[in-house]
Amino acid sequence: MVLSDDRPSPLERRDQLLEIAKSVFAEHGFQATTMDDIARAAGFTKPILYQHFDSKATLYEEIISQTGAQLVDRLTKAVTSVTTPRSKIESAFRVYFEMVVNDTDAFRLLFIHAHEGETAQELRKIEVSLVGFLVPYIDVSIGHDHRRQLAAGIVGIAEGAAIVWLLQQETKGWPTPAPDEAQRLAAHAATLAWGGLRAVHKD
Repeated sequence: MVLSDDRPSPLERRDQLLEIAKSVFAEHGFQATTMDDIARAAGFTKPILYQHFDSKATLYEEIISQTGAQLVDRLTKAVTSVTTPRSKIESAFRVYFEMVVNDTDAFRLLFIHAHEGETAQELRKIEVSLVGFLVPYIDVSIGHDHRRQLAAGIVGIAEGAAIVWLLQQETKGWPTPAPDEAQRLAAHAATLAWGGLRAVHKD
C-alpha cells in the first residue's frame, strides 16, 4: 500500500508563508514585524522561513509585487471585455474595489503601511503601473502628458476611497463587508472620475 504524503510542496509552503506574512504585516506594519513573528504565526521555524525568503524586505516586496501584478492582470482582462471608454473605466474600478474588499490585508499593506520608509517605493511602483495602464483609455486627442496627469488623478480617486474605506472598517472592528460593497465603492468612484473626464478640455 502506498501511503499518501500530505506534506505541502515547496511551492505550496511558499504560498502559505506569503499569505500568513501578509496577514502579520497588515496587522503590525513592516517596521514592527519580525521574521520570528511570521515564523511563529506560520508554525514553522525561522530557518524554514529563510529557506524561501532571504530577508523580511524580500518577503514584503514579493507580497506587494504579487498584489500589483494580480491587480494589473485582472484590470487588463476586465477592460478587454467591454468597448466604450466609460464602461472600461467602470470595469477598472469594479475590479480594483473587488480586490480591496476581498484581499483587505494586501491593501492595508499598500495604503496604510506602505508609506513607512524603505517600503514606500513599492507603493510608488504600483501607482506608476496603474497610471500607465489607464493612459490608453483616456481620449487620445488630449496630449500625452495631460493624459498621464488625468490617469494619476483617477488612481488618486481609487486610492483615496480605498484608504478611507479601510480605515472605516478598522474603526468598526473589521466587520464582514456587504455582498455589494465593492460594486457600491466602484460606482461612486467611477461616477466621480467619469464626470471629471467629461469636463476636461482637450489640448
